[in-house]
Amino acid sequence: MNATVAVITPTKNRLRLLCETMDSVQHQTYDAWEHIIVDDGSDDGTCEEVTKRAAADSRFRYIRRTCERSGANVCRNIGISESSAEFIVFLDSDDLLRPDCLERRVKIIQRNPDLDFVTFATAVFEKVPGDLGHRNQNDLFGDDLTRFLSFECPWIITGPIWRKEALLRIGGFDEGLPSWQDVDLHVRALASGFKYLRYSEVDHDIRWQFEHTKVSLEQRRSMNHLEAAPSIFAKFEKAVREGPGMNWNRQRALCGLYFTVAEMTLAAGDGSKALRCWKEAKVRHLAPNPLYLQGALMLVLMSMGRVGRRVGARLSHKWKGMVRFRTIPELVQ
Repeated sequence: MNATVAVITPTKNRLRLLCETMDSVQHQTYDAWEHIIVDDGSDDGTCEEVTKRAAADSRFRYIRRTCERSGANVCRNIGISESSAEFIVFLDSDDLLRPDCLERRVKIIQRNPDLDFVTFATAVFEKVPGDLGHRNQNDLFGDDLTRFLSFECPWIITGPIWRKEALLRIGGFDEGLPSWQDVDLHVRALASGFKYLRYSEVDHDIRWQFEHTKVSLEQRRSMNHLEAAPSIFAKFEKAVREGPGMNWNRQRALCGLYFTVAEMTLAAGDGSKALRCWKEAKVRHLAPNPLYLQGALMLVLMSMGRVGRRVGARLSHKWKGMVRFRTIPELVQ
């Protein structure tokens, strides 16, 4: 049976969790899938285990990354190029698909040939699905592009089923970005005018776990990641201007990204770089002068010792809501 949908999983030294992920794919009610596991350099027996499974079920495919560049998004691009299916689902090596996930997704996107992708809601768990009773689902209404530009992502990378042709049309993942590659992919897709539907139903579960090496943590505290952020935001801005165009909400969201990274840079211990990052929003004509001065004052307050940090953080939180740096002003970041 030829695969209709490819599930692409990048992995590195997560054998125990990867086995659970592969089990969730194998237990699907839909049969016409291929599960492409792209290994980013594991030395924990991943190769042997996936190869064994592939011998028993040819729908599993093991690919070892051999190119010089590494990372999850390099592996995802490899998976896209190696897939033979019309549709693509991305599944991280510690997350799970619910049994009817692929059947439902394929049925909907086949029924709507004008759509580039369809996306579903996410549930979060720690040890077993349902143990946290939490779902990662924002309101279905509103400007999803503005939400991604505010880092209030309305869905995560596992949420959509994509047409492979649509992913190729926008060039897949940008492997040159050190962080926020998932946000970048969705910003480019939405700015390019991709047609899509959002469903409120949960059909997959993501695992919450703390790992010091996670890019999602490093991008908020590593100076290398933080210093690269303005160039990433400039890329977002270019996609918006060349696509649907800039409006007040998108401009304010982009402006808020610079301030958010400035706060992170300050927390990482470099006040001068924090101010330079925030000034970039003014230089790019995203932050009018009064807004820029207010933000600079917040950063200066937060740099003035323990008391200043507490007072400045409280004032900054209220100020960010007042100036609409967040699509949901009361959201605590």
